[in-house]
Amino acid sequence: MKCNSLLPVCLCLILLAMFNCRITHAQSDPLQWQTDALENFDWKPENENSLKLMMEEQDETKWKPVNLNTATEEDLARIPFLNGTQRKDLMDYLKQYGEVFSVYELLSVPGFDSITIRRINQYICFPTVSHSLPLTFGNLAKYGKNELLITAGTFFPRPNGYRPQESQDMSVAAATYPGSPYGVSFRYTYSFGGQIAIGFSGDKDPGEQFFAGAQKNGMDYYSGYVCYSGKRTLRRLIIGNFRAGWGLGLTFNNGGTLGTYPGFKQEFTGGGGIRPTQSVSESNILRGLAVNLGISRFSLSGFCSYRQRDATVIGADAFSGKALFFSSFVETGYHRSISEIKKRAQVPELIIGGNLSFRGNFFSLGITACSSSLGVSYKPQPTLYNQFSFSGKNNLVTGADFNIFYRFLRVSGEVSRSRNGCVAWITALNLNPDPRVSAVILYRNYPPGFQNMYSNCFGQNSSNSNERAWFLSLTASLPWQLNLSAFADFCSYPWAKYGINSPSSGNELGAMLNWPVHKSLNLILRFRYSSGETNISEENDIIHATGGQCIYDYRIQLNWIVSHSVVMQSRIEFKESWQYSFRAATGWLMFQDLSWKPLKFPLKLSFRYSVFDCPDYSARIWAYEQDVLYGYSMPAFYGRGIRACLFLSYTPGRHLAVSLKSGLTRYNDKNIISSGPDQIDANWRLDLAVQLRIRIN
Repeated sequence: MKCNSLLPVCLCLILLAMFNCRITHAQSDPLQWQTDALENFDWKPENENSLKLMMEEQDETKWKPVNLNTATEEDLARIPFLNGTQRKDLMDYLKQYGEVFSVYELLSVPGFDSITIRRINQYICFPTVSHSLPLTFGNLAKYGKNELLITAGTFFPRPNGYRPQESQDMSVAAATYPGSPYGVSFRYTYSFGGQIAIGFSGDKDPGEQFFAGAQKNGMDYYSGYVCYSGKRTLRRLIIGNFRAGWGLGLTFNNGGTLGTYPGFKQEFTGGGGIRPTQSVSESNILRGLAVNLGISRFSLSGFCSYRQRDATVIGADAFSGKALFFSSFVETGYHRSISEIKKRAQVPELIIGGNLSFRGNFFSLGITACSSSLGVSYKPQPTLYNQFSFSGKNNLVTGADFNIFYRFLRVSGEVSRSRNGCVAWITALNLNPDPRVSAVILYRNYPPGFQNMYSNCFGQNSSNSNERAWFLSLTASLPWQLNLSAFADFCSYPWAKYGINSPSSGNELGAMLNWPVHKSLNLILRFRYSSGETNISEENDIIHATGGQCIYDYRIQLNWIVSHSVVMQSRIEFKESWQYSFRAATGWLMFQDLSWKPLKFPLKLSFRYSVFDCPDYSARIWAYEQDVLYGYSMPAFYGRGIRACLFLSYTPGRHLAVSLKSGLTRYNDKNIISSGPDQIDANWRLDLAVQLRIRIN
């Protein structure tokens, strides 16, 4: 059967399931809430790093859940799916009533319902023993918790970069991978209640050597931290790797942030304060010392970070070989080939920053400053769209943020100024007049001249500059248990962007209708539209004309809880890409998920079978897949073919868990996958990952 003929068949199966299936009562899988959020994220190539970072932060919170009985406001900011009003109400509840002993108590918190609690359940915990014990060696040994996570993965067939090269061409040899095609990582954590946390991790990517070549110390990357959390003046002290962010993230935030998406209440915080991290991504981390002090309603945070960053050097001293200029940071973390190893640790980076905040009953104010110094001068490529980009070695960014709460209203915002005097700002109005209705009105103004490499705030561009926009969002519960989520983002770009050498504009619209046909049957309809402008012709850097481009994305999805042990999900997604008023390409994807979790056996199995037909790159479709903890699986379906993936988790007891992820992709329209050293001379690819989790105490 051809792929094209399967589309109506799958649609018929979904409709038949809606009206003819036998429905039973069951609880939905909490993981589905994370999956839905990631599925509705703003999937753009420039947002992929932010996506990976967001997924990693959520996995870190799942592995080390927030202890509500000792949580600070910064700790609550780590919990996903909660907006600022919900976090404030939760903090007020904890201060008024003290410890929480059961998740069901959260139903008494204003703005919390059963759906919200199921979303956050895997990110919170309620320890009642060790968090109040004194810090003695006996208690540390008896009540401390040890966890070890080991992950290994590989793929087949082997890309050309792993094959012995007969050619003597140095350029060919420089692109080969001398290491094994196996990736291995580990994460070890010791914790004592909410007071002491120690983490150590290591990572070896596929292609990197082990105790040889450029990796003489074993793994390519090691990281670690020691963290103390107190209840009095010294609230947190971190030595080692950490992340930091305050306000809405405009002045400083090296954590993740969400883009435009329908389906959940919008939250634009870039906060979270300082928090330790065991990230092995080798980017978006700080390394050094961080401290948070609290006196009454005041909170003072400061940090100092120093590390060597990978970069593309474009100028070096002729005698010493020392780097003088670099054009960009390299954030892949790969050190496999000779060319990649040459980019390693080229730029010393020193960042000193801090935040002073005050929290009142109905408002909060914060001041943030960040000074960065580079050991090598940054010199971006001399293109038109880089005209206002930062260059040089030193930069200073200062900013102020605020939050005002009044009944069902919350007004938040942040203003920031870079060293060149350019000022950027963002402000948002959140309305929650009823638990069934929420709305957001947001305006942001990031001038082309705003220079901040450590800003990660809500926006469309990969950096917070050259952007002015209005954003509107609405979530409402309708009759017949319907739930509607919609957003609109009207954006203009005062200066040239990549791909267009003139000022331009772009819009994004989206809507999602959620219809719980029954307690165990849920139908989701989603629509997204995005438009923008691009160059049509180019000659000697002089643009003769520009044209519009837009993308339409339609999705129909059915979530069906067949029984207490079986859950199914069916989806059809169709995408249209238009260029200059002509339909350039179309693509579609459909898949069927089946999850099985026996009630009396500690096993969980998930299987997905996908069929896709996306012949043009502009019409490619992404789909999130369940993966091992800290894994990243978000394949972009481009071409024609099928994909099958299997996830297996076995947890025989609270001290041991084993997970396995396997995915096979087969193309019908190509015999070569990828290019360069990553080229595979076949039309299929198999990915394997296995993970072992061990807990002691």
